[in-house]
Amino acid sequence: MTRLTGIALLGAGRMGQVHAAAMAAAGARLVAVYDPVTRVADALASRTGAAVAPSAAAAIHHAGVDAVVIATSSDTHVELVIEAVNAGKPVLCEKPLASSLAATRRCIAAIGDQAARQVFLGFNRRFDRGHAGLREAVHAGDIGRLEQLTITSRDPLPPPLEYVPRSGGLFRDMMIHDFDMARGILRQELVSVTAHGSSIVDPEIGKLGDIDTASVTLLAEDGAIVTILNSRRCAFGFDQRIEAFGADGMVVSDNPRQSGLTRYRPGYPGTPAPILEFFMERYGESYAAEIRLFLDCVREGRDMPVNAYDGLMAAYLAEAATLSLKLGKTIHLTGPDQEFDHV
Repeated sequence: MTRLTGIALLGAGRMGQVHAAAMAAAGARLVAVYDPVTRVADALASRTGAAVAPSAAAAIHHAGVDAVVIATSSDTHVELVIEAVNAGKPVLCEKPLASSLAATRRCIAAIGDQAARQVFLGFNRRFDRGHAGLREAVHAGDIGRLEQLTITSRDPLPPPLEYVPRSGGLFRDMMIHDFDMARGILRQELVSVTAHGSSIVDPEIGKLGDIDTASVTLLAEDGAIVTILNSRRCAFGFDQRIEAFGADGMVVSDNPRQSGLTRYRPGYPGTPAPILEFFMERYGESYAAEIRLFLDCVREGRDMPVNAYDGLMAAYLAEAATLSLKLGKTIHLTGPDQEFDHV
């Protein structure tokens, strides 16, 4: 395929709108859009010139569609990925690939090994400049042997309560980004996971069976320790940081600021501008970079650098963390085929 510009977008909610903006920035064209909430699809289509499809299948098979971007709720991803792959269309699927480990395995089995490596999974944070720079510094040996990795992800506000039951839970929906980031930085197997979680931001989230505050510790094969901190609420903005500490030093990917302005006043000897408050401000460029890379890989016939198998490994760690929280103990990891009877 020498040209690839026509995209079908499944899901026109918040994430769909993010991907639509990234497509435009990457020079791709939104041809068809589908969302079960018709007014949402109509609004996005009117801004982009896309056609509104009556169903997901109609969008996938719409004339002029070269590739499919899936940004619907997590529990719909598997069937849509299978539909798009069977139609011969390259796919970028928003994380997670599925809402459970079992469904992730089912998806990969249904589409096959080769197709699984060509389904681009939307772990966009890999393409954030700061995070990517930290990963490259660790891989280059700039800090010597990695000993401790701390990943902090806190959202400004919790999601709507109606979203919680369909999300798959904090570990599968939110922390899954951080599981993937840890794997990409470490480049080695993880041997255990220990999770703690609470519902203290909004008790209603707890009543729906989820948590909103979590800490997970992962142990790597060589003894390196990964600590992941998540919260559904952060009073001062979108708190997204990574710290890699090694034998010879440390690298940090810090929160970008709204500007480079620093104020000096009595009692405040240098107050920097606030951090960003919206995830699209924080990661907007990473979404555009993700789309560009997706299109380049399809044009060149390359396997996707982050694919369904990365989604499988992240889902595996999320499942293990869920079980650790439920049982109140460390879970020892043996591989993505490991069965978890209690989740």
